[in-house]
Amino acid sequence: MKKCLLILFTGLLTATGYTQEERKPILLNKAVLSGVGLEKVERKDNPERRFFQKRLFRGDDLSAYIVSSETGTNTFENFPIDEFIYMLNGEAKVLMGAPKEQHFFERDFFFAHKGFTGDWHIEAGSYVHYELSVIATQRADSSKIRPDKWHLLFDKQRLSGARIELNDNGLYEDQLVKGAELTVLLKAEHALEKELKNINDDKLICLLSGQIALIDGTGETYTFYSGDFFLLPKGLKGSWRSEGHEIIKYLQVEKTSW
Repeated sequence: MKKCLLILFTGLLTATGYTQEERKPILLNKAVLSGVGLEKVERKDNPERRFFQKRLFRGDDLSAYIVSSETGTNTFENFPIDEFIYMLNGEAKVLMGAPKEQHFFERDFFFAHKGFTGDWHIEAGSYVHYELSVIATQRADSSKIRPDKWHLLFDKQRLSGARIELNDNGLYEDQLVKGAELTVLLKAEHALEKELKNINDDKLICLLSGQIALIDGTGETYTFYSGDFFLLPKGLKGSWRSEGHEIIKYLQVEKTSW
């Protein structure tokens, strides 16, 4: 995997997904998430292998891309980032110098830890895989690296919501992983309205069930539905209104605070 990661850490990362003066919710482009418009990337270290990518946004704290490659294997020593991944097509096999293998498939959510050392094989048949890749815009202190960590597949039973118990305030929060750079939470709630304030860092939301309407500081409304990925940018002000059939649940990706 990590085909285009060399690109992610070069001068191509210049424009941001929004400006200081424009803090609005950002829906990730559904056409790009569908694999439309990915741009070919030339790799000097592997010119024969086909690689593609498309940046969805670059914020103050989080950046997101669609990345893609044909079948092949990359070997990593001290993987340079935390990465939240949603596999959109194809499969991946991970080995860490042991007989054990990890397999990830289309529609899996999983997490690659900063410091990983091992082989990452992409299988896409005669075509290409592609995935949503979310990373921290800035690198973490190297002392936070966890080189012993296997990739983490998020438990589908936990994500299903069948075992969620809302508290007396109608809320639920489960920390799925806290990496060196990224933290991923599973959150749920009854339908509610609340003020958006104190958003001190970017938050990427994957809405698993229900509907969320966000009203920004200008009064404009943005509505998101199950299956949508969207960003709450740092500094956003406004209001949040969630609705659904008894429970609304979502994944939230944010930078790790130490």
